[in-house]
Amino acid sequence: MTKVLEYLKYVGLFFIFIIGIAIITALINLTGLNSTLVMKLGVILTAISFFVIGSIASQNSKEKGYKLGIKLALLFIGILIIINLIMFKSKFNIDRFIYYIILIASGVLGGSFGKNIKFNYKRK
Repeated sequence: MTKVLEYLKYVGLFFIFIIGIAIITALINLTGLNSTLVMKLGVILTAISFFVIGSIASQNSKEKGYKLGIKLALLFIGILIIINLIMFKSKFNIDRFIYYIILIASGVLGGSFGKNIKFNYKRK
């Protein structure tokens, strides 16, 4: 049960990141920039969010960082696929597949990075 609650905490953090990314890209899109540039910025910000969440999760976990990064990335990608199918009714294509591979790689790198880098701060 504690694993489920831990994963739900990271899912909540993921939704906060996704909502923040949606707001940022919407505001940038209003400035009149090229839409392909805004889409690429969204991909980069999403990959950074996978990296950050994987890094945070692996610091607090006893399992290997890359395994946790893969688990979380697959969980988040499953959520993204469900959202895309329900809300946007978008079809699966090679661009979307490459996007998901980038996100998985970002999650794995974040998990490995978070496990190997220890920050010096005191917990109360």
